[in-house]
Formats: sequence, C-alpha cells, structure tokens
Amino acid sequence: MYFSVLGSVIVFTVIAIGLFYLLSQISAESIPYLASILDYLGISFEWISGLLFASGIGFLTMLLFPGLVIIVVGFFLEDAAKAVEAKHFPDLPKGRAQPAREIFKSTLRFACLVSLVNTIALPFYVVLFFIPPLNLILFYIVNGYLTGREYFELVSNLRLDPNETEQLRKRHRGRIQLAGVLLFFIMTIPVVNLLAPVIATAFMVHFFHSVDS
Repeated sequence: MYFSVLGSVIVFTVIAIGLFYLLSQISAESIPYLASILDYLGISFEWISGLLFASGIGFLTMLLFPGLVIIVVGFFLEDAAKAVEAKHFPDLPKGRAQPAREIFKSTLRFACLVSLVNTIALPFYVVLFFIPPLNLILFYIVNGYLTGREYFELVSNLRLDPNETEQLRKRHRGRIQLAGVLLFFIMTIPVVNLLAPVIATAFMVHFFHSVDS
C-alpha cells in the first residue's frame, strides 16, 4: 500500500515539474501585446507565470490526478486488498489469482476512460463555471461514477470472475455511485489525495463484502 502512495507522489511531481518547465520556456515578448499590457498594469511576467503554475497544478489535481493514481494503485491493488482482508476478514478462503495482464488492461482502460470522459465534459464544466454549484455537481457525479465503478470492479475481480462482478455491480449501482462520489471527493482534497488510493481500496474491500454476503 505504501508503494501506491509513493507512486502517486512521483506521478504528480513529474506533472508539476513538466508544467513548470513549460512555463519557464515562455517569455512575455513571445505573446503579442502581453509585455505592453503587463507594463501598463505594473505586473511582472514572473508573477503571472507563478499564478498560472499554481492554477495549472490545481486544475490538474482536480481533473487528472484521480485517473493517474488509479494507474499506480492498479499495480498494487491486489496486495493492498489482501492486507485489508487478512486483517478484517481472516476466515475468508484464498481469493482468485488475477493475471497481471488483466490488471494492466483494466487499469489502463480506466485511466483512458477517465481522461476521455473529462475531456468530453470539459466544455460543460466551462459553461457551468458561471453557474455554481452545478459545475461541481456535474464534476462529482461524472467522476464519482467512474471511480466507484472501477474500484468496485478491481476489488470484486479478486474474488469473482468479470461476469459475476458485472452482475453484482448492476444490482448495487446506486450504492456504488454514492460510494464513488465520496471516494472521488477525497481524491480532490490536496495532500489527502495522496492517500486516496489506499483509502479507496480499503473502503471498497469492506463495501464489496457487505454486498456480496
């Protein structure tokens, strides 16, 4: 589980460094009229760059971080889930061995799906930006659905085959949606989101056994 937290930090750090490097390559003179406007307003370009950097990191945290951390946690989910089960469900029989290829495929599919769905929804976010709290409602509903579904399937597949997992998910889709919104909310809290993969995995293990019993 500690590897998932470390991996999340590394991924997010790489993104921050990349954004900082990109902004450092841009000069005020390279953008038409920007230097003149900043001189007139008495604002330095370095200040604007810093503001853009902070805003960019905040936006990436909200939009991309959940999809990125699921890539990391996907490779360590089995160990994390087994640790939770060993502590809280010691009488359970040995779980289903999930092939590495299946884990990688599921993780990659979800990461791409999150990015695609949020890209499609981005124009709606922009329009609803001026109509709070509808923008936040849309944001959490969409990503809550994705997060709840994927974490449930990842945990369930350790015990059930994909077909059984699909049937169980459909029977409890409402509760999974609510759970997903809660987990995604945690993923958007700075610093706390570094622990979100571990929290989500542990939560979903308990949730899965409560609906599968």
